[in-house]
Amino acid sequence: MKQTMLRLLMAAFCYINLQEASAVPPPHQTQPDHLNQLSRIEAYLNGIRTLRADFLQTNYDGSTSSGKMFLKRLGRESFGKLRLDYLPPMQSKIIANGEILRHEDPQTHDVSEYSIDSTPASFLLRHKIDFKKDLHVQKMEAKGDKIYLTLLRPGEEGVQLTLIFITSPMLRLQEWTVQDAHANQTHVVLNQVEIGIPLDDKLFTF
Repeated sequence: MKQTMLRLLMAAFCYINLQEASAVPPPHQTQPDHLNQLSRIEAYLNGIRTLRADFLQTNYDGSTSSGKMFLKRLGRESFGKLRLDYLPPMQSKIIANGEILRHEDPQTHDVSEYSIDSTPASFLLRHKIDFKKDLHVQKMEAKGDKIYLTLLRPGEEGVQLTLIFITSPMLRLQEWTVQDAHANQTHVVLNQVEIGIPLDDKLFTF
């Protein structure tokens, strides 16, 4: 369950439109340059208050699933809010109301609840994101018109997230790959992304 949440909750923030970003860093990019890139990414992530998007997930076994995602990082709750609705045949729901994360499976009628701060959502849904404090940057490299940023989460051996940035016509993040502790990889892409739109709080209630 937590592996599934990690793959999908990473989707909540993985659309960054860096309209003022610079060109792809050269191969000899220095560490300060890396830190500048990370600071720029953090600034845009922290600037995203609401988001709505379609997501397409390709699992390690080749199967795919898709659905709709809603994100809201406004309010007095301890964390932001999130809703993930899977399309048929899966039809599961993941809803975070700012304090509790709830997983609903209509096929089995199972319902599971977790405190957000005990799940991977605690990083993604916090009101201020800081890569330097919460994730270890393993490497950053440029390949053609893409930048690959690989991150490790402390305490989760073997788990890594690779964010893939497109640099033309502007630098933006539109896809990522999550590798679990067994080296299984899951790839996620967002489409039809809308940022800064009004979202009703009823979306995030149980």
